Amino acid sequence: MKNSTLWGIVAGAVAAGAVLYVKRNQVSRLGGNALNSARNLGDKLVQYGSQIKDRLMSIKGPNGEAVYLDMYDRQFYENEMGQRVYLDTN
Repeated sequence: MKNSTLWGIVAGAVAAGAVLYVKRNQVSRLGGNALNSARNLGDKLVQYGSQIKDRLMSIKGPNGEAVYLDMYDRQFYENEMGQRVYLDTN
């Protein structure tokens, strides 16, 4: 009798541990997905903000060239030879 009670307690503890482990992994995945979604939203907002700023300020190169932003938010235009010429942002 004592032996079966002991095995019942051990089995219950193992089952409870398995349930807690599965729940924790589901919460971790949910939290990770929410974090990735927030990062993606933040990146998109920064990108859209840069585009709106460029449209409103209508920045042009010295000869009327279109000015672009690179991945480090540096402003440049392309000269006649297709080379990037970075603008001084002091």
